[in-house]
Amino acid sequence: MSVKITPCLEPSNQNITEYFGYFCDPINVTFNFAFGCDNSTGTYKVVAYRSRYIYDQLAAEVRVINMGDDVWRNIESFPVIPFCYDSVYYGAYKYVYLSGALNWLAIHNFICYDCNDITVDQFVIVSLDLETETYNQYIMPHGFDEVPPKEPTIGVLRGCLCFSYSYKETDFVIWEMKEFGVEDSWTQLLKVSYHNLLIDYDFSDPRIKFVFQLMPLFLSEDGDTLILESNQESQTIILYNRRDNRAERARITASKATTDNTTSDHVDLYYANDYVESLVPSF
Repeated sequence: MSVKITPCLEPSNQNITEYFGYFCDPINVTFNFAFGCDNSTGTYKVVAYRSRYIYDQLAAEVRVINMGDDVWRNIESFPVIPFCYDSVYYGAYKYVYLSGALNWLAIHNFICYDCNDITVDQFVIVSLDLETETYNQYIMPHGFDEVPPKEPTIGVLRGCLCFSYSYKETDFVIWEMKEFGVEDSWTQLLKVSYHNLLIDYDFSDPRIKFVFQLMPLFLSEDGDTLILESNQESQTIILYNRRDNRAERARITASKATTDNTTSDHVDLYYANDYVESLVPSF
């Protein structure tokens, strides 16, 4: 099976704008950026954040700007600093936007993932409410009882915050928070064997065991079809039918026109998100 994805670029994206204002900093530590909407006012906000060591103490810095303003504001730092995903993704701090909040996976007292030095109790989801610009923390599902070799991920499936990970090198597990912000609403959405996902990697190889990661990309409205991406397979997705407990591979091809009429057929599925027309909720 072959799936074609055609990204759309707005013409204005080709231009540099001063709309967001700017800030300069002499410290050579890169900022990461996140984007979301304050649902109470419909105001879009950009959040800039970074972490670094100051005299052997880990510290984070968080700044916010409202679209239409030209001044970045410093806000309270993270209560727990989100951990940095590995260098395969260039030190990315992956976040998800949901219900007027930006959400990161964090580990108490750790910024880099090492399955041998952490416990399940140290995991937490840090959530920044874009209305109040304050933080909440959510604990993991009670069924999460073993630290996986590769870091878990968070995402959004069918409008619910999800938490997924590899279990004992035999199964893939997804939990969903049925009601955002309510820890008691965690429900196991899926536990499927790698055999049924047609995954037969050699987990005795450390280059697989500590690197392999599945990323849920999309779940159909009826809950039957799940799209997954494996970081061990380039330009390929796994289509899993939950009702029939069957999986198949699909090859991804992409086309993207550029200003010089050249094209690229590569798509980075790790950063893929569902398309939504607007982040502003309809009431």
